[in-house]
Amino acid sequence: MKLKEVLADTAIKLSRSGIEGAARDARILSAFTLEIPISELSLKTNEQVSEKIISKLEKLILRRVNREPISRILGRREFWGRSFFINENVLDPRGDTETLIDFVIEKPVKSVLELGTGSGAIAITLACEWKEVHITAVDISEKALSLAKINAEKFNVQNKIDFLNSDWFEAVKGSFDLIISNPPYIGLIEKDELSDEVIKYDPEIALFSGRDGLDAFKTIIPNLAKFLNPDGFVVLETGASQSNQVKIMMNTFGFIDTNIMKDLSGKDRLIAAKLA
Repeated sequence: MKLKEVLADTAIKLSRSGIEGAARDARILSAFTLEIPISELSLKTNEQVSEKIISKLEKLILRRVNREPISRILGRREFWGRSFFINENVLDPRGDTETLIDFVIEKPVKSVLELGTGSGAIAITLACEWKEVHITAVDISEKALSLAKINAEKFNVQNKIDFLNSDWFEAVKGSFDLIISNPPYIGLIEKDELSDEVIKYDPEIALFSGRDGLDAFKTIIPNLAKFLNPDGFVVLETGASQSNQVKIMMNTFGFIDTNIMKDLSGKDRLIAAKLA
């Protein structure tokens, strides 16, 4: 079978299963199976594809039909122009989280604490972008930290980041110019609203935070002041419907200049604040 026929067949199978962007996914999976850049597919459309490759591709198609995200199948996710390894132990970094990077990138600091680092995408991005910074990146999951360390080594910033196994602030010492976090913030009452791509493949510990999704904030916010340097600031990612509640919590614990930032979709995404 020629590659152009393989591409068409793959797209049809994905489309019939209700996969949006079936043609795009067909190209991604085909290139991945052939171990070539997507840009080379158009140069090889008349070439024959071996039965071995087709068999391998069929397995990937089945995974996608079962709603496994493309990033999970490939084992990597693009974030702020870099490709990060991901696996079943970490949240798949979303494009919406780049809003956090976009907000802080022009405000370089010397010390950062990231709570719940997961794949390390945020901490590593800042370590790559800022020349003089040291980051403490914590996570409750040792398996997540193991992957984050691999990602840090990939970009040669392992000496700029201390990865720490900690339940939020439990093992953290010192104070920081910037504290950031993309904590779990989905409420258990919202579980039935999530797509199969999310509920079946992202770790629950990285998604859910109590009935209303606010439990992590209730733990993080009261402790922020103890770990923040004078003139330091905090940036937290929130759910679109939680921003006002989180802002009130921040104000209750002494934060001022509390601002809500929107993502590219126009939804509330970040809370940024300084201490009074």
